[in-house]
Amino acid sequence: MTVTLDKPADRLAPGTSRRAGSPPPSPGFAPWLMSAAVAVAVLLTAANLHGVLEGWSWLFQVAVTVGAIEAATGLARRLEWPPLTGALLGLAALVMSVNAMFLAPTSFLGVIPGPDTFAALDPLLEEARDTVVSQVAPVLVNPGVALAACVGVGLIALLVDTLAVPLQMPAISGLGLLGLVSVPAMIKPNSIGAAGFLAAAAGYLLLLGCAHWLAADGSGRGRLASAEHLRRASGIAAAGLAAAMVLPLAIPGFSSGLFPEGSRLNWGAPTGLNPVVSLGDNLRRPGAFGRMTYATDAQEPLYLRSVTLENLTGARWSPSPFGGNKRIGIDELDVPGVQNLLASGEVTTTLISTASFTSPWLLVPYAPAQVSGARGQWSWDPSTLNIRGESGTTTANQDYEVRSVKPRLTRDMLRAAEPANNAVVDPVFSELPRSMPDIITDTAATVLDGLDSPFEQAMAIQTYLRTSGFVYSEQAPVDGGYDQSGFDVVAAFLEEKSGYCIHYAATMAIMARIAGIPSRMAVGYAPGRPTGTVLTDGPGADLKEYEIDSRDAHAWPELFFSGVGWVSFEPTPSRGVLPAYAQTETTPGSPTQPEDVLRPTDQPRPGAGAAGEQTEPNSPVPAEDDVLSRQLWSAAAAAVVLGLMLTPLLLRRRRTSRRRAALAAGGTGRRAAVAAWVEAVDAAEDLGWAAAATETPRAFQQRLDDAGVVAGESAAALSRLRAGYERAAYAAPETPAPDGHNAARWADVEAVKGRLQERAGWKRRLAGLFWPASLFSRRPSGADGRRLDQNYLA
Repeated sequence: MTVTLDKPADRLAPGTSRRAGSPPPSPGFAPWLMSAAVAVAVLLTAANLHGVLEGWSWLFQVAVTVGAIEAATGLARRLEWPPLTGALLGLAALVMSVNAMFLAPTSFLGVIPGPDTFAALDPLLEEARDTVVSQVAPVLVNPGVALAACVGVGLIALLVDTLAVPLQMPAISGLGLLGLVSVPAMIKPNSIGAAGFLAAAAGYLLLLGCAHWLAADGSGRGRLASAEHLRRASGIAAAGLAAAMVLPLAIPGFSSGLFPEGSRLNWGAPTGLNPVVSLGDNLRRPGAFGRMTYATDAQEPLYLRSVTLENLTGARWSPSPFGGNKRIGIDELDVPGVQNLLASGEVTTTLISTASFTSPWLLVPYAPAQVSGARGQWSWDPSTLNIRGESGTTTANQDYEVRSVKPRLTRDMLRAAEPANNAVVDPVFSELPRSMPDIITDTAATVLDGLDSPFEQAMAIQTYLRTSGFVYSEQAPVDGGYDQSGFDVVAAFLEEKSGYCIHYAATMAIMARIAGIPSRMAVGYAPGRPTGTVLTDGPGADLKEYEIDSRDAHAWPELFFSGVGWVSFEPTPSRGVLPAYAQTETTPGSPTQPEDVLRPTDQPRPGAGAAGEQTEPNSPVPAEDDVLSRQLWSAAAAAVVLGLMLTPLLLRRRRTSRRRAALAAGGTGRRAAVAAWVEAVDAAEDLGWAAAATETPRAFQQRLDDAGVVAGESAAALSRLRAGYERAAYAAPETPAPDGHNAARWADVEAVKGRLQERAGWKRRLAGLFWPASLFSRRPSGADGRRLDQNYLA
């Protein structure tokens, strides 16, 4: 008995009808709904940048940018323009909105870039870069930082929109949101917190829900979510929350909580020295990384200075902008005071090898007079002698020679120095905010009481910080929420009497300004450890080599004395080297204070002091077993991530292999016909041509024929597979099974697959390979609505 089925007419979505020749239905509110969902998701996630950026003023500008982008892409979809056109229109909206807010005077009609726009953009970008590399979070939001935030979040919004709508991959679009939320998660000491995590998760679920709601309706106009949709959304939410709680326990580098805590995130060894932000993070990281070496003819190991922080705009420390003072070229730093010292001061030659250390600021001993061998373009500031790379130049893999010079300082010379003349020193080194916490001014008044000499005042401040119950700690500022360098942070440090070098240096520099002594903070590296190597640099010049790494990251104050210049002090206990002129005078027979004789080789090791005492972080290099353990954990984590990424591919391959093996084993004709048809339908779904839930096999085949998806031999192969499936699935149970011809059936499957892959773009093929949609389709998997025996579909 043979069953012959008539070819059914193509079906419309339930409850719809259309006369022949009538125009397609309007997209309705769907384009605007998806644009609104993307905008809300991105803004909820971007709100976590509060704490990285100070205040909330930037959020309005970001919202304007995101709103403009989504309005443009929504309009393109409403007019049914090609997807690429919508993306380009969104990019144009990004450019125009940024121009309107930040570059309007140089733009046509205030929104279109003009000839002078790029020239006006350069100082904004430089301002943003200087802020990022020199300020601790939350950074002050100047126009450059706000522009960078708008562009960055705007590009993420455009990425999320493109993935979610034109490419129809809303789940993958969450990677854009993840990238955005990772920034505050890694920078903020306490990560984004539960509220920030829930806000980002809510935005992602809203995006998924809207995309699924609209995709589930054939007309694209949207409909009310069913209970099944709600169950799926709940499942996604539960899986996401579970992953957020399990990942911190399973992957090295995470701490506790719903998201990794930034100050404890340790997936690698950063090499750059961000003057304030990364210094604390570098000190807190276990072990040592970023090894560098320097060889010098100096009698003592040297401090290597990266940059000075003297600008207190916004009540926090940052480098002064180079501005018009910038000079290009570092072969000779022609500052009169430095050049004069070459004849009378102590001249030192130092060879520095930076290895992987990456920073825009060049490491040099103070005060540099000549630098040779440094690759790239460098500029320097005569008022600070800070040296900075231009046009992307960094310190990475540099080997260079520095001739530096310093005066031969004595205690008597400094004691004789008069108060600084404000006409000689730039006001930026003396500026203080109009108001500051009372504990700072009260403490300064107590410490400086009765002292008039600038040197005696400086020594009193240093002695106070090195004694009086202050304890060195890298964790206390994080736990107490004052891991920064502004005035509120200094107030908390004076109250807690616990912190690391940034806090000691900032406090001494502020108190010095209160006393009328110009000051600044230097950031770089304390003297390192001798390697035992001696290099020869010319006749009779032996250079002793030292090594430094992350454990030596350091900050110290520099104070200005009339007739002398800038002088370094060391207020941080158990860190660095206390200069001879800054050591406390002792009377004959009295014991010398421990801090007065500290040298790098004499510093106490962590845990060597009394119980509970915090010591400096120059811990020995981790044991090989510890390093191997971390490497194994990292390899295991990478294997887990790779396994999760490949799981859909492997499951899909396994399903295909089982079907092919069933055919090769000579299965019954009925079972083989169903398996071959279902494999072809699954392949079509993976490559973007999914069978509708209400579509019959013949309607599905006809749709592919009409669209030109299959043609010639592939069309004939699909017809044979469909006919065999219909005989097997629709015939009465007593109908004899047709002949097997299983090898021919699989050849037909391969022919259909090959044609589908030819017609699919490379992006669709990749998505079908690594994220096959057929794995996530509800069973049954045929192009009909019948519920088949699960054995047919295995």
